Amino acid sequence: MAEFPISPWHGVFAAMVPALLIGPVEEIGWHGVARPLLQLRYTPLTSASIVGVFWGLWHLPAFALAGTEQNAWSFGPFFLGALALSVLITPLGNASGGSILLPALFHFQANGPAWPEGQPWENYVFGIAAVLVVLLNRKRCCAAPGTQRSPRC
Repeated sequence: MAEFPISPWHGVFAAMVPALLIGPVEEIGWHGVARPLLQLRYTPLTSASIVGVFWGLWHLPAFALAGTEQNAWSFGPFFLGALALSVLITPLGNASGGSILLPALFHFQANGPAWPEGQPWENYVFGIAAVLVVLLNRKRCCAAPGTQRSPRC
């Protein structure tokens, strides 16, 4: 079993501060502005996928910078995870009437410093969860924009 990466254990609280700020601030743009605007024209699933692709590419420079966590990761699984997280976050934002509180909290927990060694397996888990969410909610996720079902993927 791997040793807990933050020592002493209460140091995790200080490490949570950047995660509490960075992820939720990203959500203002991605799922507070971009996805709702895309959903005016596209289905929730298509909108989430478009945001997920750009969200994944947005992080690409961090993979080339020495000293970042992403520098030690493979981009493919991370990209899959960004796409999956966008699909998972979309129903949260839609079900909350467009509020970014739930998407921001979900993003925060995904960035949690207590499990930085979760790469790449966590992204596969997010991918499986996203597929299940779409399969279980396919009528809502794939409904045309402007229909009764589309706002709640």
